[in-house]
Amino acid sequence: MNDSIDFHLVTENIAKTLESQERFPVDVSPSWNFIVVFVSLLLLVINKHVFAQRFKIMFDISYKKSDSDKMTREWNPIASFTGFSVVLIYISIVSLIIQKLVLVFSGNAILYSGFDFYLDVVVFVSAYLIIQYLIVTLFGWLFGTEAAASHHEVTHLSTMMSLDVILTLLSLIILFYPTRLILMVGVSIILIITGARVVKIFFELQILSKLNSLNIFLYLCTLEIIPISIAITMVCRLILTNCVL
Repeated sequence: MNDSIDFHLVTENIAKTLESQERFPVDVSPSWNFIVVFVSLLLLVINKHVFAQRFKIMFDISYKKSDSDKMTREWNPIASFTGFSVVLIYISIVSLIIQKLVLVFSGNAILYSGFDFYLDVVVFVSAYLIIQYLIVTLFGWLFGTEAAASHHEVTHLSTMMSLDVILTLLSLIILFYPTRLILMVGVSIILIITGARVVKIFFELQILSKLNSLNIFLYLCTLEIIPISIAITMVCRLILTNCVL
C-alpha cells in the first residue's frame, strides 16, 4: 500500500463553508403583502389622476388653512371617494408595517407571519380610527364647536394622505428588505408626522374653539396621546412576551 497517500479531513475547509449570513424570517413577504401594496398604489394613482384637484387640496391642508376652509365649504372629504380611499390605504399600510415590525423583531413566524394576524391589526387600527372620529364629532356637538371638530377631522385626513404616499413607497422597500432599520424608519415617520399634527391642532383649536388650553390638552391626550401610548405598549409586549396583556 502506498504510504504517501494524502488524507484530507472533512473538516479541513469547514470555516469557508459555514460562514454566517444574515437571514430574514421565513415567508416575511408572502403574496398577499404585494396585493396590499399594489391596491394602495392603485388607489393613489386613481386619486392623483381622476380627482387631481381634490387630491392636491387635501394634500396641502396640513400647511394651508385656507384650503381646509375651501374643502369643507365645497364638499365633504370624509364622505367622498378620495377621503374613503385615503383612510383605506392608511389602515392597510400602517397595519402592514406593524405586522412586519412584530414579525421581524420577535422572529416568531408561526404567530405573526400569517394573514390572520394582519387582519387582527387591521381591526385594531380601524376600531381606533372609528372611535376617534365618533368622539371628535360628539365633542363638537356637546360643546358647540362643530367647526373646530370638522377642522380636526379634515386635518387628520390630510395627514393620513401624506403618510399614505410616504409609507406606501417605503412598503415597497420593506417587502424586499424587511430589516429592523427600515421598519424603525417607518415607525419614526408615523410618530413624527402624527406628533406634528397634534401640536398643530392644539394651537388651531385655541383659535377655532372657546376651550382653554388645559381642556384642549386633555382632549388631545384622550384622543391622540393615550391611545398611541397604549398601542406602542401592546406592540412591545407582543414582541417580548407574545401577549398584549
